[in-house]
Parts: sequence; C-alpha cells; structure tokens
Amino acid sequence: MSNRKKIYAVLASIAVVGIGALLYVMLTKGAPAVSVSAYAGTGSQPSAASEPKFLTGSAVPGMKLVAETDALAMYFHEETTELAVVDKKSGKVWRTNPEARNEDAKASPVEKELLSSQVTVNYRDRIGTLNTFTNYAHSIANKQFKAEMIENGLRLTYTIGDMSLGIDALPKYISKQRMEEKVLSQLDDQTKITINRAYLPSETKPDVLERLDTAVERPLVLQRVLDAFAKAGYTEEDLAFDNEENGIGAGGEEKPNFTVVLEYRLDGDSFLVNVPAGQIAESKGFKIRNLELLNFFGAAGTDEQGYMLVPDGSGGLIYLNNGKSNAEVYAQRIYGDDYNDNSGRRGQVSESARLPVFGLKSGDNAWFAQIERGESIANVTADIGGRQNSFNHIHASFALRGEDELELYKGNEVDEIQLLSEARYTGDIQVRYNFLDGSDASYAGMAEIYRERLAAEGLLKPIEAGEGLPFFVDVLGAIDKRKSFLGVPYKGLVPMTTVDQAGKIADALREKGVSNVQMRYLGWFNGGMKHSVPASVDMEGKLGSGSELRQLADKLEAAGGMLYPDTAFQHVLRDSFAFRPASDAARFITREQAARTPYNRALNTMDYDLGTYWLLSPAKLPYFVDQFMAGYDDYKIDSVSLRDLGDLLHADYRADRVIFRDTAKNIVTEQLGKLEKEFPHLLLTGGNAYALPYADKLVNVPMGDSGFNIVDETVPFYQMVIHGYIDYAGSPLNLDDEQDLQHQLLRSVEYGAAPHFLWTDAPSSQLKFTAYDLYFSTEYTSWIEDAANMYAKANEALGGLRTQPISDRIVHQEGVVEVRYGNGAAVYVNYTDKPVTVGGMTIEAENFAVRSEVN
Repeated sequence: MSNRKKIYAVLASIAVVGIGALLYVMLTKGAPAVSVSAYAGTGSQPSAASEPKFLTGSAVPGMKLVAETDALAMYFHEETTELAVVDKKSGKVWRTNPEARNEDAKASPVEKELLSSQVTVNYRDRIGTLNTFTNYAHSIANKQFKAEMIENGLRLTYTIGDMSLGIDALPKYISKQRMEEKVLSQLDDQTKITINRAYLPSETKPDVLERLDTAVERPLVLQRVLDAFAKAGYTEEDLAFDNEENGIGAGGEEKPNFTVVLEYRLDGDSFLVNVPAGQIAESKGFKIRNLELLNFFGAAGTDEQGYMLVPDGSGGLIYLNNGKSNAEVYAQRIYGDDYNDNSGRRGQVSESARLPVFGLKSGDNAWFAQIERGESIANVTADIGGRQNSFNHIHASFALRGEDELELYKGNEVDEIQLLSEARYTGDIQVRYNFLDGSDASYAGMAEIYRERLAAEGLLKPIEAGEGLPFFVDVLGAIDKRKSFLGVPYKGLVPMTTVDQAGKIADALREKGVSNVQMRYLGWFNGGMKHSVPASVDMEGKLGSGSELRQLADKLEAAGGMLYPDTAFQHVLRDSFAFRPASDAARFITREQAARTPYNRALNTMDYDLGTYWLLSPAKLPYFVDQFMAGYDDYKIDSVSLRDLGDLLHADYRADRVIFRDTAKNIVTEQLGKLEKEFPHLLLTGGNAYALPYADKLVNVPMGDSGFNIVDETVPFYQMVIHGYIDYAGSPLNLDDEQDLQHQLLRSVEYGAAPHFLWTDAPSSQLKFTAYDLYFSTEYTSWIEDAANMYAKANEALGGLRTQPISDRIVHQEGVVEVRYGNGAAVYVNYTDKPVTVGGMTIEAENFAVRSEVN
C-alpha cells in the first residue's frame, strides 16, 4: 500500500471514529439539569444551647419542667430522657413513653427496651445485614447522651451503639521500652505473665512488641489484659502515642455506632419534635436505613377506648384494642410508593396516603400529628395493643436512604442483595403534635386543626360561590393500537373522541341541564394518551386543529365550564428524540435506567405487554415544563390538566446526582407554581398535600381506603380538610368496580364529591386487546342519561354547600350517616334497604336527605 493510501485509510478511520463519537453524544446528551442542591433540604444549623436549668414546678412526678407556654408545659426525666407534655386546658399528660411499660406482662425484655426508647435506628452493616438499635438499650442505659437547653425546649444528643474500643483499647504495637516503663514496671509478677502471653516481639521489628489477637480476642482473656493495662495506669493518651508511633490509626471503627440529635420545643399550642438529619453521624461501614421516631408517644393501654387515625386513602380508623392480633400491622408510605426500584412486583395494591398526618383518640382526649419536614421520605405505622405489648401506638419513620435489590445469578441459584444508596438525606425531620379534648377530640377536630393551619398559611383558599356543583368528564382523545401493514406490525393512532365530538358531548350534557362541565381532554397531542415527553406540543391532526381546541375551550367556558387539556411529565410514556434515557431518565440504586411497566392486577406483576415507560429525572423536570409552557402558550388556553405532578413522586439515585423524594417534592412544587402563574386553572389528579395550594380542581381523590384488615372504619378525613376550598371528584364512576349508580350517588353525597365520568365517542370495543382495555365501559351515549340524573340529584344536595367546610360526621347506626357543614346544614345518607328517622327527619331506603340547619 502506498503512503498516500495509508494516509487516506487513517483519515477515514478518524472520520468514522469522530462520526461515531458525535452520534454517541447526540444520542446520550439529554436536557439541561437543574442544580439539585438548590432544592435539597440542607437542614437547620445547631441553635444556641446551654446546660439544663429547669423551671420551677413539678406537675409530673419524677420530671422537671423544661418549657412552658400558655397552652402547654413540657417536662423531662433526667435519667430516662423521656418527656411529658401537659395540656393545661384539660390537664391531660401525654408521654413520649408509656408510664406503665415496666409492668407490661405482654412485653418481652427486648420489647420493653423499645417501649423505653424515643428513637430507633435501623441500619445495614458491610454485608447488608439489617440490624436495629434502640436509643434506650444502646445509649440511655449506658448514659451516652447529653441534654442541653434550647429556646423554649430541649436538645438531646444520643450516642447510640457500643462505644468501647474492645481489643483496640490495647496497642497493636508497643516498643519494648515503653512496655517496660508504662506497663510491666507497674505490675506484680503474676499479672506480668498475662501481659507477656498477649504480646510477642514483632518479626519485622525486634524492638517492638506485637499484640497476639488470636490469644486476646476471647472475652475472658481480653478482660484480664484490659484490667492489667488499667491497673498499670495506661491511659488513652498512652494508647494514642503508641498507635501514632507505630503508624496505627484510631481503632474502634468496626463497631456500629451513631450520633442522633432530637430537639423538642413548645410552639404555642403545639409540641414540635425535630431531628436535624444533617447532624447524624455514622461509624465507618454502617449505613442507617431509617429512623423510627417516638414509637409510643401518647400510646393507649388495654383499658382505653377510642381509635387511631391513619392517612390511608380518604382516611381510616383503627379502633383501640380491636382484637385483630392476626391482622398485619398498618404501614404505609406518605405520598404512595416510589416507583424508582427495579422490582417487577408490588407488595400491595392500595390507595395512597395523600396527607402527612396521623393521630390517636383515647376517651375524651386526643392528639394529632402533622409531619412538617421530611414527609416525602416518611412512613406511618400503627399497631394495636396485645400483639407484642399492651399498648396501641402509631408513629412515623423516615427512610434516610433509598433501598433496592440486586440479583446475582450463580448457575441455577439467585442471590438477592439489599443495597442502600451511599448518599443520605440531610434535611430536617419535623413532626408537630397538637392536643384536643372534649367534643373536639375526634378525627373531625383533627381535620379542623389541619384545615385551619393550611388556610392560615395561605395553602388553601376558600372557593368563590358559583353555578353549583361541577360535573367532571374525562374525554379520551387518541390511543395507540397495534396494527399491521403487509404483515409488518406497527403502532397506529386510533381517535376515540375528536375535538368536534367532545363538543357534541358538552352540547348533549347542556341539553340535559348540565352546564358546569369540567372537561379533561386526554390524549390530544404528541402521540395520544401515551404521548411523548412534552418538549413540544403538537396537536394530533386526527382529532382536530389547534383552533378547534380553542373553540371548544371557549364553548365550555361560555356555558360555565372549563376545558383542561391533559399532560403527563414525570412518566415518559413514549420514546422520542427529545428524551435521552441515558441522561434524562432517573436511575435505580443499581444504576440501571429507571424503566417501568404498568402493573397487571390479574397477574400480580408488572406486565410488559402493557408497554414500558421511563421515570423522568426530577432534575430534568424544570426544562421540560418550560418547553411545554412555551409550546402550549400558542393554544391560548389558560387551563391545563396535570396527570401526575400532584399524584406521584419518585427519587433518582444517579451516582453523581442523588435526588431523594423530599428534594423531588420541592422541584415538583416549584413547577406547579410556575404552571399556575401562567395557566391559573389547574386540574390535578390524586391531590397530594404539597399540590393542594395550586389546584383549581381535583379528580381521582381517594373515596375510600385500601382495605387493610387492621382498619375498622373508613372516614372522609381528606374531604373534611379540602371541602369548601377545592372542588373535587373521585375516580370515574363508569369504570368503578361498583356499577350501582345509586350507591355511587350516596357515597358522593356523603363525601361531598362531584360526579366524574370517563367517556369516548367511539365504542369501548375498540379498546379491547390494547393497553387501555381497563376502560371497559366508556361510550358516552350509554351513560349520559343516568349521569345527568345523578348530577341533578347530587347538585340538589351539594350545590349550595360547595363553599362550606365539612365540620363533622356522625354514624347514627350502621349504614346511616349524618355529615354536618360549617353553615349548620346537614346531609343524611341512608345506605340501608329500609327507611330510617334521625332527629325527626325521615330518610328513605338507599337515599339521602338534606336539612338546611341543624337544631
């Protein structure tokens, strides 16, 4: 080959490599990412503290007064570190730990340690084994804590774990000269023998003695040698000198120990508990998985009556001492599951816990807790007395790290390894407790506290009086469906409801007396229901034009309704060049790209036949929101439906950019604020607490609970919080398992919810054998008559109560419920098959009645 040909070959190779590199960059370089640190909770800095100086007063025997407000007094036990809060109004004493715990015959010694603890650390060691330390057994009992006064409260710093050095309290190497001077010269001949058996000359350094670990590691021998060194007056300074002289670092790192700070404060009528997670310290090789906080605060004994409020769905009550010792413990993650894990299974199908709250009522007193910081990494757990101990208790725990599972295949065997993220949550954890008594000591009273707090903070704003109850209808635009051409399969777009047909649905409703139509238009752009990431906004031509969509919005608004074109951000449902999974997708802890598939309830697993979607990294969310706003602005519609921003949260465990769920919540919240400013009418699904300030309307709010066996009663706690502030509806009634419209009407009236349907113009049969066959009954002509009648009845009952909060709910007998409103009106619902009379008012079988004012 000539030199010229060689040069050409080299240049061609360089060009191929260059083109390949360019293509790689083009295919992997994704959207710009925001600075995650700007959204991550940095945690509070240590506040000024001083030695405890207790106030005068001893309302709680054995405890000393720490802080006091007009409403509350806080007391502290110097030896056990337990606290008691006295509600001055009722005189009730609420304790962090049960007073009678040591007399509990049901509790084992280990369980009594938990009953005496204020914080529990669950951690994994180097090989992934899960272990638990309570601060009583591993801190308080060893007096490894420090108490300090802070403003209107107390700070407790716990060192949790075995802080003894063990064998490392002995020098690994020590010169013969120092051994003679510091140790042997101070001992009798018999004790010298013990030392000489433990140390021999080093093979590499004749003038240095080396510790024989195999001879010393047995507990009895180790203790004898430790005692001998102590008898000789060998000090920690001597150990440090010998270690440094012989190039040995400080010992003791192989033992698990942790430093955790708890801060207690009184804030008016509230008791605040704060854990500055950024101040937590861990020994090398040991990672905290989660913290359990005040497991037994305000726990109720076996002779008490009442219930625990759990945030499951709309709300649930677990009756105290209900005897369900065979039922599983209630445990639920706030804001639902995090889909960022590589499991192909789901542990349970359940409603989400939309509100970060819980509480307990006992007799004429109750307490209510709101998780104010760190709620996105929180779980709420509740259990009855009689299982492990005699106390009914409910508390929150906080996952400081993400956790996932790695499968290692060894021939025909599979080993599962539990992995924790290296990074740890470092923001604050804070729970606010409030106390109730008398008639206020109920879940209605708890809802009032929470509702009024949100309103006072401007997070809920009262509804303005309008045209009566809204009617929510989801209209399915276009879907993707497998088709074939000349035997070659492809995904084609099938229009289920065009813009023109959606307008005809609105006309048909108006003809039947339904004018306040809130229409959510699904699958209208970028490929239909499973649209591509909204980096651009392109109306699907098969459905109509952008101007026709604008005309539909005008038509609905003129009739008193609203059009909400729908978009999804956090789940990327379709591949496109605008989305680069390698850069834009979230990552599992296993560092895989976060690809998920929908859950198939029939198979109890993720079903790949239903398609695959990506989890968008929260760091990329602001970019795509900005892109969507720029494109959507061209349609001149000031309303939009957000399919997932108020409903779902997920983390991102990319190695160089870990985003915990609490950070993701902050990013999502900022985007909701941006969208609301540009498009003031937002319709959100689900309705997690952080999204409530931005919601003009809510659909798919919880209308029941998950059916946990331990839960005794479902209550509309969620509705008690938001009614009068946000119009809302449950999931589409025509897709519900319960197809009895009268029963659905009664539930809607009880819960103060508007009707909600999902309709198509095309027959539902077109959805068979697609990923949308769960929409089994959507053709609007089959439903519109019944829906209009249902709306008329619901509007008659609830139309005049839209602006009123729900003040109470009374169960007069099984199946007969009274719901009271802030203006004194009441709605009575009779689910039974016989007429009943309540307070002089007769309610027909399977019907409801309204009283404008309660006597």
